[in-house]
Amino acid sequence: MASPRVLTIKFELHVPQGLRANIRGKRLDAAVARITGAVQGLVPSVFPWADRVVVSYDWSYRWWEDREDVVLPAIPENTVDSPPTLEEEAALIASE
Repeated sequence: MASPRVLTIKFELHVPQGLRANIRGKRLDAAVARITGAVQGLVPSVFPWADRVVVSYDWSYRWWEDREDVVLPAIPENTVDSPPTLEEEAALIASE
């Protein structure tokens, strides 16, 4: 069975700290609807292989957030020494 293929593009719209604005639910709903509509309008011409668009959204106050990218040590399983051979490419394609 073929593996599912999904293109994920994530947008975060940040409100500047200190901006005195009370952003209400109606404005959030309208923004989501317009951005979703714009994306739906673009998809057929830029990614015609898609059969659906899944939209998820949330509104939150990020009181605390941190991110850390951890680079793992190189081991044979996560290191590319050379491009795949034709036989390896064929095996990858055949396994889909």
